[in-house]
Amino acid sequence: MCQACVDEGRLSQATFDKIGAFLEKWPHAAYGPAHIVLDDDNLLDGHITWCLGLARAALSKNPADLRDADDVEMMDDLKWYADCDRDELTATVAFLEELLLIPEDER
Repeated sequence: MCQACVDEGRLSQATFDKIGAFLEKWPHAAYGPAHIVLDDDNLLDGHITWCLGLARAALSKNPADLRDADDVEMMDDLKWYADCDRDELTATVAFLEELLLIPEDER
């Protein structure tokens, strides 16, 4: 995530600041299951929902939680997040849910 994203109109300043505050508290979250949202500025509902499913499955350590996912490869991705901190995963889930409350065109 970079200020250039805001300057180019791909991201609102409010969302940029919100993500920055989250990463200040949970810096390793940028490398977890929500990295495409937190670090790559992929902020469409589909991106957030995909990461939310992955984060929930990583938190529960249960690939069956992905049964509704439209991307079967997501199950392979779980191995990357096996050692993620549970508090960080819980915070990530809550943050992604909060982001979904912001309309796409306002993110």
